[in-house]
Amino acid sequence: MKTEMKVLLYIKRSVQDKDGFSPLMGRISVRGKVNSIAQFACKFKIDVRLWNATAQRCTGKSKAATMANREIERVLLLLQKRFNELSDIRDVVKAEEVRNVFQGLAETQDTIMKLYAEHNSDYALRVGVNRAASTFYQYRNTCRILGEFLKERYHVSDMPVKQLDENFIEAFDMYMRTTRRFMPRTILGHINRLKSVMMLAVFRGIVPFSPFKGYAPQKPVFKQMYLTEDELDRFANTTYDTPNRNFTRDMFLFSCWTGICYCDMRSLTAANLVRADDGSLWIHTERQKTGTPECIRLMEIPLNIIEKYKDMDSDGKLLPMLTKESMNRHLKKMSVMCGINRPISFHQARHTFGSIICLSQGIPIETVSKIMGHRHITTTQRYAKVTQDKIDKDMDGLNDIIGGKFTLSGIDTAPSPILKDYSQRKVNPSMKQREYITKMMEG
Repeated sequence: MKTEMKVLLYIKRSVQDKDGFSPLMGRISVRGKVNSIAQFACKFKIDVRLWNATAQRCTGKSKAATMANREIERVLLLLQKRFNELSDIRDVVKAEEVRNVFQGLAETQDTIMKLYAEHNSDYALRVGVNRAASTFYQYRNTCRILGEFLKERYHVSDMPVKQLDENFIEAFDMYMRTTRRFMPRTILGHINRLKSVMMLAVFRGIVPFSPFKGYAPQKPVFKQMYLTEDELDRFANTTYDTPNRNFTRDMFLFSCWTGICYCDMRSLTAANLVRADDGSLWIHTERQKTGTPECIRLMEIPLNIIEKYKDMDSDGKLLPMLTKESMNRHLKKMSVMCGINRPISFHQARHTFGSIICLSQGIPIETVSKIMGHRHITTTQRYAKVTQDKIDKDMDGLNDIIGGKFTLSGIDTAPSPILKDYSQRKVNPSMKQREYITKMMEG
């Protein structure tokens, strides 16, 4: 016997507010091998005066009627979709199951928030081993925003993983773009983290492929993350108004001349200093973010900074560090004080090392990638957006190298007249010529 589902909508007149609106309710009836009925709430209210019980719609062309009918259609389509999904995997489908799946309450199914929670639990165990704590906090933040989106958009606390499709992704993107007013870079981060969680669903066989396969997010506009040579010079040679800001300048410059990020600088000890056979001093460490080794030769400026703050940290660290938040607050004010017309953050020091200190000075990108502890050279290529000054310098160098090596004879003679070239012209015989050729061949 074929299983069928019908939905009856009605308003709960006993619960009516002062504006004449009542909650819209529904009754799911499933008939087949087993007949069942289940009631549910649509999670929105209807103007009683507009409701047509026979048509199960709001009458009129007003904005309120149009929006209500649109939401009703969405509910009915979603119910039918969930019923079809259950029918594909089960011989007997009950109305209660359809309701629970629709409301995101199905315990027997793999749900989005449940899967995300499992991912975060596994990720937490890897923090400090091969994952960074900051990234874990970002995953938790995305999970919180995703939960708020489910409540606002679908009026549920959870949904089956199979319901996360292209429409869901577009709705989540729009929610972050309009309701939350996130910047494109922030949106891309949340989307990428949700994409990573969905790959876990693919690996477990919950879904056959990732729903993000055809999704193309809006790319954030590239912002210059490094200081120019002029900006770096002004920043380094400005005396600031407080000791903490002068200290922040020194730590920022240390990162500019070594490429070591904030979290790795905090972990440096004297044990990370290695003396080479030629007498040069190196820093050997591992990145907390990726676990890859970093090997940086210390030049004059970072050597002077280490000597300046030697034995000042009570915990025995190589450098006494302020909190990252405190240093970033100082950097924003310091950028104004030294005439840089954009805010500065501590992470820009690492970008400055990769772009200005290394790549702009002709250091090969493969060497820079090894120095900075990148696992893939594609990461280093983000730093390769060199300035126009570097392009001009390279082209001047190329001109000096090849200038005079090649000559062109006859360039001083008068130009020759340009004649039409008939050597490659295709000849198409006329009808008479074709007839003549045919007769000649026949006879």
